[in-house]
Formats: sequence, structure tokens, C-alpha cells
Amino acid sequence: MAEDAVNAAIRSGNLKPANGCVTDHLHIVGAYGWDPASFTVLAQNYKRMKKTYGGKVIPGAMDSAVSKHLSHAYGTLAERVAAIA
Repeated sequence: MAEDAVNAAIRSGNLKPANGCVTDHLHIVGAYGWDPASFTVLAQNYKRMKKTYGGKVIPGAMDSAVSKHLSHAYGTLAERVAAIA
């Protein structure tokens, strides 16, 4: 997407770029080492104590839809985001 925007600006300004695209091989933060199935590990390893409405403290679990969202949105940083939540 960034490459498309830069290319449009180059065409619009009738510019001559000094070099080719340098971002086509770069990963965004959290992408390096990410696996599409990593959400399952996140859901299984999530440990959080929570209070029930009755005041009892029990172990909390992460819903697989939530872990899938976090994994797809934050990649390898999903565990850090879950720890903050």
C-alpha cells in the first residue's frame, strides 16, 4: 500500500526516483515469526485470575475468537497485548 502511494506521488509529480522500492522486503512489527495457527497457543497459554459475580476468584480463559483477533491484529506481540488487557 505504501509503495502504491509513493508510486502515485512519483507519477503525479513527474519525478524520477533515485532507487526502487525499499519496503517490499520489510515486515511490520509483530510479523516476523508469526504463524497463522499461533492464536491456539495464545488461547491455551493465557492465564488470568478473575472474580465471578459471587466474588469467587477463578482462573480465566481466553475465547478462541479473541485470541484469533489478537493474533491477526498484533502478530507475535499478541501475548503482550493480552497481558495488558
